[in-house]
Amino acid sequence: MKRNRLGESDVHVTELGFGGGPLGGLFEAVDDDTAAGALEAAWDSGIRYFDTSPHYGIGQSERRIGALLRGRPRDAWTLSTKVGRVLVPQDGAGRKDEAFEVPASHRRVWTSPATACCAAWRTR
Repeated sequence: MKRNRLGESDVHVTELGFGGGPLGGLFEAVDDDTAAGALEAAWDSGIRYFDTSPHYGIGQSERRIGALLRGRPRDAWTLSTKVGRVLVPQDGAGRKDEAFEVPASHRRVWTSPATACCAAWRTR
């Protein structure tokens, strides 16, 4: 699959990427076998750009994508994630976290403005 340069960086991504939100239960619960099958199908189709977040299933998406990428050459793939928010403990009894179908023993909070992330990227 064709790769394109990301902006003015040295990072290259495939034209199609794999969004990890559904692996963390964004729309409905997804079992491990289904998640692994989707990731393998993406890899077999030439997708080498994967996007995730610690907030997708409170780490579930990261763990699942990591399981796939762990056995692949590091220079073969690109991974992006989100920054600027952290998970803080809370009583998760009877609560779902935003739109994700996972029990929420933690909640998301912003820790820094998005402009800080952009500034950090530009100085790279």
